[in-house]
Amino acid sequence: MDKYRFNACSRSVAGIRPENEDACEVCRISHPTGPFLLLAIADGLGGHPAGEVASNLAVRTFSGIINDRLLALPEPDPASLGSLVELAFRETNSRVIAASEQGDGLQGMGTTLVAALVSGEGHCIIGNVGDSRAYLVGERLEPLTRDHSRVQELVDEGLLTREEAECHPQRNIVTRIIGRKEDRADITITRVENARILVCSDGLLDGLTEDEIFAVASSGPFPAVCNTLVEAALARSRDNITVIVAGRTGT
Repeated sequence: MDKYRFNACSRSVAGIRPENEDACEVCRISHPTGPFLLLAIADGLGGHPAGEVASNLAVRTFSGIINDRLLALPEPDPASLGSLVELAFRETNSRVIAASEQGDGLQGMGTTLVAALVSGEGHCIIGNVGDSRAYLVGERLEPLTRDHSRVQELVDEGLLTREEAECHPQRNIVTRIIGRKEDRADITITRVENARILVCSDGLLDGLTEDEIFAVASSGPFPAVCNTLVEAALARSRDNITVIVAGRTGT
């Protein structure tokens, strides 16, 4: 079959915050079986030391591991790719923890991390720790991740609705992070087909509803779609904003 070719764009801004503690990476990887696209966003934890150090270290480490280890897979299939992404999350967590234990002023640093590894055949492996998100943008905005947050736990327990969760005062309290032992990633395997993949930090959701995100992300042209999303979110968001959108050429 023909290999998929993907457009991709990204944008990251500090917004109203004095510093940008988000980090993002868009990486095209050549493999003998075809092209791969890696998308990753990390959101350094506010109130923790060196959030910007943690987020940048996480995306650099994660993308480096995927780049190196992917080439060691002669015939990457969804199962082996899922195992690779899970391994990359574990090793990234270990390296962030090691850095926090060795560097002055870095003790206790942490970050969220969400990543999508897309093959030329349209397989998409999603991994996430924390409350940064990935969506499939097709006929609707389909969540591919579940927040690791106190508010999400309350939703799961039936104590909050999704609408109440979006404005709950504890919505920024995460229950899993990169930077703490034993915190593991959730891994999801799907297909892109003719849909788009959207990856974002929670600052985008602080400024836009999911319906507003879908209206722009489903049809906005590349590369302007990322700029349009961020500019729209800036009016209301109180956080750093980072977004990546990728889609098959022609979508």
